[in-house]
Amino acid sequence: MKGWGVKIIGYGAYLPGKPITNEELKERFDFDFDPVKHAAVTGIKERHWADKSIATSDIAAEAGKQALERAGIKPSQLSRIILGTQTPDYVNTAASCKVQQLIGATCPVGDTTASCASFLYALDFGIRLVATGMEYVLVIGADLKSRSVRRSDQIFLPIFADGAGAVVLTKCKPGEGFLDIQLWADGSGIDKLYVPAGGSAMPASHETVDADLHGTVMKMTGKELAESAAGKMSELSKEVCDNCLVSIDEIDVFVPHQANYYIMKKAADRLSLPLEKMEVSIDRVGNCIAGTVPVTLNQAYERGKLKPGALVLITAAGAGYTGGAALYKVPAE
Repeated sequence: MKGWGVKIIGYGAYLPGKPITNEELKERFDFDFDPVKHAAVTGIKERHWADKSIATSDIAAEAGKQALERAGIKPSQLSRIILGTQTPDYVNTAASCKVQQLIGATCPVGDTTASCASFLYALDFGIRLVATGMEYVLVIGADLKSRSVRRSDQIFLPIFADGAGAVVLTKCKPGEGFLDIQLWADGSGIDKLYVPAGGSAMPASHETVDADLHGTVMKMTGKELAESAAGKMSELSKEVCDNCLVSIDEIDVFVPHQANYYIMKKAADRLSLPLEKMEVSIDRVGNCIAGTVPVTLNQAYERGKLKPGALVLITAAGAGYTGGAALYKVPAE
């Protein structure tokens, strides 16, 4: 097996506000929406949307605090904070700067944006920092995706949600912890699934607001999106397993990006992984973009599934196009 000599010593997650059920969503918005059918197709029964007074840094900090507490680490001991997000507080500053202040840390920080793969990209960064000498790195995935979806969007409004998850990384002996991590990007898909306005390409204006260009736009069919995402997640998953000479049969816990249950199941099927090995959180949290993978990891931890020696396969794919996968062996101690 390969190995980075880097392990997780603390998990955390935070979901803002009270859960919003499919039935409540139907009552709140005036469009054709079948709560039962939606749950059957997407796997989503409820989701969380943050209050207007809440920013991405707020939920990221809460997840980070829980991870630090479980790790037994003080904020002052952190060497770095890396936040994966596509919904920073402001366009000119890293949301991780605010996270640093909210949790009482003093270390350098940084944001990374790779859509649904943002946490995997942040994780890759964190692993390499620890592997090259840093002692403790806090890696967070957080998004307030409810802020960038049209209220008339019958496809994405019921799916997109808000949430954050975090892990604390430190050193471990070779052969345990993260065995491999691989990232992928293909810029040819940059405008297939994106929010047109609000950035430097199309700054916010009266015209962009009037034209409703601050919500997510998809220029591909749902079938194309599902095939692409499932295919890339399974491909990347096989790559990290092959790199470590690990058979898919040896995987104990499968943690895919929780975009849509149909996509998740399709990825598991392509890997010939039994569905009972797939950790599912989408039913209660929806698709919170960068938050889904660490929220799901935290769920697996809280449910006692991350036992010493367990092999955990993590993967995500998203807009851009971007993606990644990691293979993790839970350390003996």
